[in-house]
Amino acid sequence: MRLVAKPLSSSSRGGGGGGNARQEILFLGNGRRRRGCCCCPVLARRRSMTSCSASASRKRAAAASAPDVADHDALTGVPEDVVTASRTYSSHIKYEVLKGPLVAFSESSSVEVPTAVLVHGILGSGRNLRGFARKLARENPAWQFVLVDLRCHGGTAVAGLTSDAVNSVDGASEDVLRLLKKLNLFPKMLIGHSFGGKVVMKMVDQFGSKALPRPVQVWVLDTVPGDVEQDPDCRDHPGDLIERLLRFPLPIRSPNVLVKDLMRDGVSFEVASWVATNLSMHPSGLGYCWTFDLQGIKQMYESYKSSDLWSVVEYPPQGLSIDFVKAERSTFRWAGADHHRIESTGASVHVLKNAGHWVHSDNPDGLLRIMQSSFSEP
Repeated sequence: MRLVAKPLSSSSRGGGGGGNARQEILFLGNGRRRRGCCCCPVLARRRSMTSCSASASRKRAAAASAPDVADHDALTGVPEDVVTASRTYSSHIKYEVLKGPLVAFSESSSVEVPTAVLVHGILGSGRNLRGFARKLARENPAWQFVLVDLRCHGGTAVAGLTSDAVNSVDGASEDVLRLLKKLNLFPKMLIGHSFGGKVVMKMVDQFGSKALPRPVQVWVLDTVPGDVEQDPDCRDHPGDLIERLLRFPLPIRSPNVLVKDLMRDGVSFEVASWVATNLSMHPSGLGYCWTFDLQGIKQMYESYKSSDLWSVVEYPPQGLSIDFVKAERSTFRWAGADHHRIESTGASVHVLKNAGHWVHSDNPDGLLRIMQSSFSEP
């Protein structure tokens, strides 16, 4: 099947079934319950409910020239007056479309729009990349940007996902490809951070052909194609963090308690505070539970560490361009052999100064400068 990119309007539901798509996420505005789902079995038994409220509400761009975010069955795009009492499982992952000004105000739906897909890392969500996507949209106003919530993460974990795929790099890439097929999109660019970097490489690998239907630019942000080794001096080892979160007794009394306990265990304040944004209060008010699936995320992280995608880099299909960005203060071990092995294939490794692992938030302007030329290439 030949997939053609087209602008996604704010009325598009991505094949979610019209109005039914609005019932996939629990969301009550104006101080009432908000979007979320309860992953806490203790609280679920008390109230026999499968959903709980999320703590964050979405801010919208005020300026007319700002990038436009489409509202559909997206990770944060449910209107505040929509109420539902239970979780409705979805056949595809949640997503958000952010459109550059020239796309947002185009009246033609037949115009082919260049599309970039942004894929987050472990314990993240599409919203983590939203600020950087807005920056990209301002610099590239004729593009649209699709941000996804991977399985077990964000809005996808909230709503639930019906899929036979396993919690792995392979399963996550299948989910994204299924979504793109549903949206009738063939992106010109794939951008993946950390775990998401391996997901976008696997998406290319799953085409299983010597030539891609269309040229694709892949950006892999701060990870390598093969075995991933964490720096032993790293303070915020993701594997250790996942294990620590799994040991936390539920319900958690408050986000502040979580942050203090994690910091006592040596986790940095920044990471502990970020993790706390994934807590949601149960409607009973008895405590907090996770909005993501930690057991599933643990499986995904184990897959990430061992997945070998060197074949995509060393034997790329025709039409693939691939670049790697290495953070100057990366928490991963970028062995010299890996660096040289990547460059020996013709792929580039760009070192982003003044940045740790979260390159898109530590130095977004520098990252944009590295990537910008690829948006103008045919």
